[in-house]
Amino acid sequence: MNQNGQLIPFMGEPLPAENQAKAALIPVPLEATVSYGRGAGLGPAGLLMASSQVELYDELLDLEPVSFGILTRPRVAVAGELEQVLDRIQDAVAAELKAGRMPVLVGGEHTITLGALRALVDSRGPDFTVLVLDAHLDLRDEYEGTPYSHACVMRRALDLGLKVRHMGSRSCSREEIALVRELGLKPAWARGVHQDPAWLEKALEGLHGPVYISLDVDGLDPALMPATGTPEPGGLSWNQVSDWLVAACRGREVVGLDIVELAPQPGQILSDFTAARLLYRALGLALREKA
Repeated sequence: MNQNGQLIPFMGEPLPAENQAKAALIPVPLEATVSYGRGAGLGPAGLLMASSQVELYDELLDLEPVSFGILTRPRVAVAGELEQVLDRIQDAVAAELKAGRMPVLVGGEHTITLGALRALVDSRGPDFTVLVLDAHLDLRDEYEGTPYSHACVMRRALDLGLKVRHMGSRSCSREEIALVRELGLKPAWARGVHQDPAWLEKALEGLHGPVYISLDVDGLDPALMPATGTPEPGGLSWNQVSDWLVAACRGREVVGLDIVELAPQPGQILSDFTAARLLYRALGLALREKA
């Protein structure tokens, strides 16, 4: 929805019939624990408005992902305590899972991912891996007084019994790197992606079973994605992220998706458009495998 509460359909296309839709976008304009640059609450509207300018045909997939049927839902209310907001997200995702549709959250800050993961674990158990594009590890146990900060979301994923694989990381705390070593996690650091010809094979080595894909836009280089709350230099290119998504989706069930941390800037449309196109490509890859 835009600022006036009007529904903005993804890609500017008419909504498909519910019984023909394979995915449902759920906007969640949450901006509660943002710790630096502001604006993530405007991310869903910015992405959805920009999506109407994205070509329906994706040259990498050689198809139009909208043909699979993509619904756009009204935004989740984000007023109140964070636990209440997470409950609403969980309920919205659970409804799509019950209907047999892939849930796709459009944020908003990264905290929203936890609501989707809770719904999926309730529905199917922790039989899937969270693949997360992110400049940061988000593995803090608590940040600025809350365990539900955007900086803690992947720690909460681990608490749910899920496996987590990071892509494009390049910033973390001493607490987080200690946890990485303790648990034997293997983030695909951005520096390695840039320098190691075998980065893609190593990033997905040993990965089995279904995946949930979480796309924090700050995983991209800030030259391509300046409109995000905590930009970090040295990020990934468009083609690197596309190659990772192709490999991650190939032959695997994608149980859900989200895209988070877009913070639109007035007069600057590059980031909004890039985020919309990234989500469209990820959705196309995921739905093609499901089909």
